[in-house]
Amino acid sequence: MPPPREEGPHAPRAVDVVTSDGVRLSLLEFEPKVRRAGPVLLTHGTFSNGNVCTRLAAYLATYGFPCWVLELRGHGASGGRDRPAIFEDFGRLDVPAAVEVVRQRAQTDRLFFVGHSGGGLAFFMYLARHPDVAARTPGIVTLASQATGAGLGWRGLSTIAMIAAANNLGGRARRRFLRLGPEPEFPGVINQWFAWNFRRRWLGRDGLDYLGALRGITTPALCLAGAGDHDIAPVEGCRRLFDALGSADKELVVCGSAHGFTEDYDHARIVASRGARQEIWPRILAWLQERSGVKGAPDAP
Repeated sequence: MPPPREEGPHAPRAVDVVTSDGVRLSLLEFEPKVRRAGPVLLTHGTFSNGNVCTRLAAYLATYGFPCWVLELRGHGASGGRDRPAIFEDFGRLDVPAAVEVVRQRAQTDRLFFVGHSGGGLAFFMYLARHPDVAARTPGIVTLASQATGAGLGWRGLSTIAMIAAANNLGGRARRRFLRLGPEPEFPGVINQWFAWNFRRRWLGRDGLDYLGALRGITTPALCLAGAGDHDIAPVEGCRRLFDALGSADKELVVCGSAHGFTEDYDHARIVASRGARQEIWPRILAWLQERSGVKGAPDAP
């Protein structure tokens, strides 16, 4: 499928979201010129912000999908930097608040989720704790999302241990040692992620086994893993999450040259690169269209 023409959707508008613990979040709405399908909520991962998702959101909106890009607490234009946070806050507090706003604005409780890295984990944590929502969710797409497979071998383990240790340093030292993305990250977020991967168990603070809970989730899922993503979201980790899903409609795609792609995608390029626009975004679009029962060319101006 060729890339769409550059007409695109209407200019995005900012929508206010306030979580149950009082954090104001940034939510960008991309309204298609002609609505052809259900709404899509997208979000980013750690050390990142909504910019990693905005071009993909605009691309999907060009084909008739109303899209919203959520910036998680402490990232981008969202608040919450003045308080501590753990990884689960993204899925337990931020995602539910955004979902409620999208439901009201889209006038439907059936929405797709598209998450990069930790954003995909946030969506899965939300669905694991809300099986009633999962039952009516038409689909979830994750790109380089995993919780228990980083740090494979001594090299990998030393890498994620260094990330966790450096992220607990003071601000200037942290920025000097960590160049994982455009944003700083909460120490509590990375410490929890490190514990999941070190222990090979994705457990909530309350003891919930997320991988176990996902076995009861039958939401259709497209899980994309980068063949060149060796430390943060190795294929083995993405596969373990994929295998845990109870859905009969699920697909794991390894994005690498051995599987017909033009490159072995790494953690960042799998979502935001020229190559991703040419051969990964169209795959996501086709998957969403199939589960929406729609097809179509990009909107005319």
